[in-house]
Amino acid sequence: MTDIDLSAQFDKISDKAKSASDKLKAAGQGTRDRLETDVVDARDRASAAADRLNDKASSQWQEVRAKWQAHVAKVKSNVRDTHDRIDADLAANDADLAEGYALDAIDFAQATIDEAESAVLDAMYARANAVALDAKAR
Repeated sequence: MTDIDLSAQFDKISDKAKSASDKLKAAGQGTRDRLETDVVDARDRASAAADRLNDKASSQWQEVRAKWQAHVAKVKSNVRDTHDRIDADLAANDADLAEGYALDAIDFAQATIDEAESAVLDAMYARANAVALDAKAR
């Protein structure tokens, strides 16, 4: 894999984030029923992406992912358990919990982007070092 390939893969992160941001802006203008559909679709996409990642991730990333999934499952369970409550105060608490989860997910994504950048730079350096050592050995 060349440095350009890694850079292109890294660029996909911002493309994906922009697409998600556009969807979130549009969802903010939607009805409750439309939001419910969007939530289901987003969960399905996230689950599929997690499955793909699980298939090719290193054990270290799988451990991080497993811990994150446990946290996500707990938060989602708490949200689902209280989803059908009618009381306005509880609904506001549910919203606070969901917003807190969203902020945690955003923080995790930002940290993951930093880690991905570091990994790409490490790989680029390793490739450049290998090329330089190979040229020196010749």
